[in-house]
Amino acid sequence: MRSHHELDDAGGVWIVTGIVLCILVYGMVIVMAIAGFSAAAPLVVLPPVVLGLMAANNLLGGGRPRSRSASPRRPAGPTGSEEPSRPR
Repeated sequence: MRSHHELDDAGGVWIVTGIVLCILVYGMVIVMAIAGFSAAAPLVVLPPVVLGLMAANNLLGGGRPRSRSASPRRPAGPTGSEEPSRPR
């Protein structure tokens, strides 16, 4: 009997499956464009453009901050729960 760990998504099998299926679908769209189906033209142009934009964003350091220190911090001073200090 197999354990539940053997049936897991070990090794990113779903990621690889998705990439392979996308490549196959893109190949079929290219064949449709070569065959003269003009509605496939935008589907031939857009994926490389989107991948290029994602690569440029990654190269320029876009996306989410990598650490919590990059997030906005609270202003210095009392937070409202503390009593303000009185001058003596």
